[in-house]
Amino acid sequence: MRHRAAHAAGPESRRVWLYHSHTYFDHAAPECVAEARAFRDLIQRTFAATTHVEMHSFISAPAGPHPRGSFEVLFTREVFADYVSWLMFARPERLVILIHPLTRSQTLDHTARALWLGTPLAIDRSMLEAVDAKLLASARTEESVIDGTKRH
Repeated sequence: MRHRAAHAAGPESRRVWLYHSHTYFDHAAPECVAEARAFRDLIQRTFAATTHVEMHSFISAPAGPHPRGSFEVLFTREVFADYVSWLMFARPERLVILIHPLTRSQTLDHTARALWLGTPLAIDRSMLEAVDAKLLASARTEESVIDGTKRH
């Protein structure tokens, strides 16, 4: 919150404090599921000393806009370079990772503003667009959206 307040008058790219990484795996292949679980555990051990990396659910099948099984990590701007650089070198080849900022636009965050490690996957844009439309209609603040995301 302090970061966004300090940069409120600046461009949106400076206001972003939180990011997600979604690690995708072939949920139909038991060896890929095991590899993803092991990689998630490695991330947790590697970044255990910081409060700037938070592990979220391991989802063993496609869910929401995500086309494969996945797990999500929430991380801050403060560790962006360290965490993303580490992912570049530590990512098992069969896993694909989507990295995106958390803003009021789920569609832009998961598409135009996204970075991919590995071969990009098709994300269900219609689902993201529906979420964006509901958010716009509700007039919720960016902070409430991010706080809701952190509670998953």
